[in-house]
Amino acid sequence: MTDQLPFDTVPFDMFGMPIPNCCIWCHNESPEATFDVSHVLPECVGNENQQTLPHGIVCKKCNNYFGTKIEPALLEDPLFHIIAVALRLKDPQDMNEFRDQIFDSKHPPVGSVERNLHCDIEISPKNMKLNVRYCIKGGIVKTYQKRELALLSRALHKIAFENLAWAMINKRIQENIDILDPRFEPVRKWSRYGEPTNHIRPVVRMLTTDVKPQWEFRLWKFGGDIGAELNLFGDWYAVSLTSSHAKAQDDLKQWVGSSRSNYHIWCIGEDLSLIKPSRNKCIKIARETWRKLTKAWDV
Repeated sequence: MTDQLPFDTVPFDMFGMPIPNCCIWCHNESPEATFDVSHVLPECVGNENQQTLPHGIVCKKCNNYFGTKIEPALLEDPLFHIIAVALRLKDPQDMNEFRDQIFDSKHPPVGSVERNLHCDIEISPKNMKLNVRYCIKGGIVKTYQKRELALLSRALHKIAFENLAWAMINKRIQENIDILDPRFEPVRKWSRYGEPTNHIRPVVRMLTTDVKPQWEFRLWKFGGDIGAELNLFGDWYAVSLTSSHAKAQDDLKQWVGSSRSNYHIWCIGEDLSLIKPSRNKCIKIARETWRKLTKAWDV
């Protein structure tokens, strides 16, 4: 019901916490700052209004900055890209697919691309029935520059912190957490301003076999610090929201140590480093999931 009302007419007690009218990123307040509805996850991958922050949380300047300068690093990331293609994620603005080809100008194939078409034909006096299976096989190589890794890390920390704000506003978390608390300065400075400039705040990443068109957020507490787990369509991430930069990587090792995963776990930081190998030599989507995903491919 609240989605159908102008946010300035919604009483504070309809949300899990008061709307601060202070941007959680730059800390500018109304009326100096003008506010916008902010999409926690970019709208173009299907987040129409499932997860948005109302007016009074993120100012227009910060919202525009993230949408144009930071989030594209995640949207163009090869792994995120191929999952988006496989799941046929649609942009709710025009209902066109966000990405419709595995290989494109920003993700060119390395070497030749194999396309295999299998067709079973059933004939009756007046009908022809075609059972079609079409598959594509090729390689993509991404050589990351340090700046690209930094932008990817900043995008993921941005999504994680806004997930926390969204969870607080919508009463998805039972405890009271002040999203303007100074202990969130490390993630705020990193995501919005890229500070410190000489280091990359680490992110733990893990791809599972459970690739599906949904996302989720989990709060992770360790000692006096707060972290977040993000599942973006089967691609899992872990970040610390409060650890100092010097301590963040060691704190994330606690998350890795507690994980019972059989999948590759690696760190996005100054480079890409494998910190927990899977039982297999490469990441694979489960065969039954792959069948479902490739059924409708036409790339």
